[in-house]
Amino acid sequence: MPRPLKPLNPYASWSALFGATVQRLRMSLPERPPVTQADFGKRIGFAGSTVSAIERAQLRPDEQFIEGCERELSAGGILRAMFRFVIDEWEDAQRLGLKTPAAMAVVGPLDLVSSPLELADAAVLEALPDGMVAAMEVARHAEASDLGSGTLESLDRAVDRFCRDYPTASPAVLITQVQWRLGYVNGLLRGKFTLAQHRHLLVASGWLSVLLACLQFDLGDREAAEASRDAAYQLGKQTGHQEIMAWSYELLSWFALVDERFHDAVKCARAGLELGHGSFVSVQLAVQQAKAWARLGDASAAEDAMRLGASALSRLPVPEHPEHHLVFDAPKLSFYAATCYVWLGEPERAAEHAREVLLRCKDQDGTSPWPGRLAVTNVDLALIAFQRGDLDEACQRGLDALDLNSERLFATALGRFRELDGALRRYHATVSAVRDLHERIAVAHAALPASTSEPSS
Repeated sequence: MPRPLKPLNPYASWSALFGATVQRLRMSLPERPPVTQADFGKRIGFAGSTVSAIERAQLRPDEQFIEGCERELSAGGILRAMFRFVIDEWEDAQRLGLKTPAAMAVVGPLDLVSSPLELADAAVLEALPDGMVAAMEVARHAEASDLGSGTLESLDRAVDRFCRDYPTASPAVLITQVQWRLGYVNGLLRGKFTLAQHRHLLVASGWLSVLLACLQFDLGDREAAEASRDAAYQLGKQTGHQEIMAWSYELLSWFALVDERFHDAVKCARAGLELGHGSFVSVQLAVQQAKAWARLGDASAAEDAMRLGASALSRLPVPEHPEHHLVFDAPKLSFYAATCYVWLGEPERAAEHAREVLLRCKDQDGTSPWPGRLAVTNVDLALIAFQRGDLDEACQRGLDALDLNSERLFATALGRFRELDGALRRYHATVSAVRDLHERIAVAHAALPASTSEPSS
C-alpha cells in the first residue's frame, strides 16, 4: 500500500513547494510499488541523488530537469510556472551568501496569491508579474489607495508565517526575513492611509519586533534584542495593544532568567500579567514565574505559578496552529512543567510531564513541528536519569538531544546542554561516556555564533 503523502505547505519557500510538488507527482504515478527517486532519475537523465536533493530544496533545478518532470509526470505546466520564482530564491540566496534558499522566502507563495488552492493552478502562477517583490508592489499600487486590504492581508500572512516557522527555522536565516519585512513596513508608513491602516501597520511592526528580539537573543546579540524589545513595547503602547506590551515584559522575564536574575524575572512576569489577561501570553508569563521560582528552590511558589498558567490555558481556545511561537498548547505546559520539576529535584513528577511531551509532540511519521521542544525534553530526561543515579541513560539521553540538534535547536537550548554537561562532569568527569558527550556539546557550540539563551518555546 503506498505511503500517504503529506499535504503541501503553502507557508514554505517556493523551492520547498516546488520540491514537494515533484515528490507528490512522482509518488502519484500509477506504477506500484511507487517510483523511487533513482528510477525517476533514470527516466529524465538525472541521478537519484539529484532528484532527492531537489525534492528537499537543497539543489537548484534547471531547464532540463523541468522538461523531464513535465514530460514524465504530466505536471500540466505547474512546475514550469513555479520555476521562475524558484530561480529568484536561489539568486537571492546567492546574494546573501547562503548555500540554499531560506526556510521560507522573504516573499513567499502566499504573499502573491489570495488562496493556497491557487498555488496548484499553473494559469494563476503564470499570470503573476516577474519578480516577487515587484509582484507585491504591483498588487499594492493596483489598489485604490497607497495601502489597501490586500497589502495588509499579505503582511499579516507574513507575520503569521514567521511565527509559525520560528521553532524550526535557522535564526540566522529567519532574522534576515523579519528585518526585511520591518523595513518594508517602514516604507509603507511613508504613504497615505487611514488611521485604522496606520494602526494596523504599527501593530504588525510590534509583532515583528517581538519576534526579532527573540531571534537576536537566540543569536547572542543582547543589545539588539533589548532594543527590539523596547521598540515592541513602545509600538504596543502607542497603539494601545496590551498583548504586545505583555509580550515585551515576557521578553524581559526571559532575559532575566538567562542572566540568573530570578527575582527580576518574577517581577517582569507579574507586570506583564497585568496587561495580558485573556490571551496566550498570560500562560507564558505564568510559566516564566514558575521557572524563576523553581530556580530559587521555592516549590510552593512554583506550583502556584504553574496552576495559574494551567487555569489561564483552560480558558483559552485550542490554537489552530500550535507551532506558532506566540500561542500556547497543552504539551507546551507539560514541557515547562518537566523543566521546573527537574530544577526542584522531583524526578518522578518531571518524568511524568516529559513523557507527555514525547507522546504528544510527534506526528504519526515520527517528525515534529517542535524539534527544539523534543531536544530540551531529552535534556530533561537526561537530568532526571542523573538524579536517579543512572549515568548510562543520562549520557544516552544527552546524545539523543544532540541528534535532534540543528543551528535552531542548539541556539535556543544551549543553556540546558551546559546545565547537563556541568552536572555530569561535576561528579563523573573521568567517565568516557561523559567525556564523549562533553566533546559533542563543545563541537556543536563551536559551530554557532555566540549564544547564551535558554529555550523560549
